[in-house]
Amino acid sequence: MIDDYLNDIIESLIVSHSVSSFKILRKELTEEDCYIRIKCNLLNGGILEFAEYIVVHKDKLRLETYSYHWQGKDGRLIKRWDNVAHHKEVKTFPYHLHLADGRVIESVKTTLKRILSDIGKTIIVNE
Repeated sequence: MIDDYLNDIIESLIVSHSVSSFKILRKELTEEDCYIRIKCNLLNGGILEFAEYIVVHKDKLRLETYSYHWQGKDGRLIKRWDNVAHHKEVKTFPYHLHLADGRVIESVKTTLKRILSDIGKTIIVNE
């Protein structure tokens, strides 16, 4: 079950039109849970680094925590989506989005595929 999820992550990165290469920085896997951290080089020189912690709960996978950090080729933050419980003032707590200007705004629960889609649209528009 978790192996299938990880294979889907890798497949998403391979077929993404925005990712030029990626490296698994950390992977801890058991039958009950998994932590993965991956760094992706983007076609425009930017970077997407993300971490996910997944658990098996009642024979289903549940994405417990995540952080998707997108930065430009200059190293500056573009966006960071996460669900770390540290912005209780945000209406969608714990889901929130950090913006380049330092603001933290509402966000919905997200996934790697949504992030790759967002990055892909932005890279295409800006090139």
